[in-house]
Amino acid sequence: MDRRDDVMIELEEMKGQIALLKSKLEEQEIVREQHMRRAIKGKLQDLNRVAVRMMLVGVFAIIFCTSVFVHYGFSFYFAAFTFLILMSSTVATYVQHKNLLKSKDLSSDLLKETYDLVKLKKRYGEWLYFAVPMVAVWFSWLVYETLNYIPDRAMGIGFVVGSGIGGAIGGLVGLKIHFKTVKKIDEMLSQIKELEEQ
Repeated sequence: MDRRDDVMIELEEMKGQIALLKSKLEEQEIVREQHMRRAIKGKLQDLNRVAVRMMLVGVFAIIFCTSVFVHYGFSFYFAAFTFLILMSSTVATYVQHKNLLKSKDLSSDLLKETYDLVKLKKRYGEWLYFAVPMVAVWFSWLVYETLNYIPDRAMGIGFVVGSGIGGAIGGLVGLKIHFKTVKKIDEMLSQIKELEEQ
């Protein structure tokens, strides 16, 4: 066996090693992609769970608040306004999340997923500009109604204070959910971008 044969054997071995290395890299890339898709799917399921819970809370609030205000003899207009605010919030949550609620899994159409997530993030940002002034108007009206329709002054003040504390807690929880959702959307968009670049 001459030197030329040795070189050919070494070249064949190197080719085999390169092919093996390439195969392992491809496998790692596939595993990495599957892992990222699972991570995105998990975040998507979290978003969907939060959306469903928010809608259920909305339905409960519609029934509870309306019945309380009717029971205490608050004005029809205030009860109707409260009903409309809660109903519009619940419906808005569904509308904002409806495309992602239908997506039980991450589809192969990453462009559509990205579009739906960007749209959801934009709507979350816009919603604050509507919700904060509306809550301020509603609470001011609640104070007026309470002081005018609940004859027992101490009970009225207690009702306003209790409503204020409950509203503050609800607002803080709502803001926490809001910012966690936006953060999760950003993480998903970043992971989808990585998948698209592969």
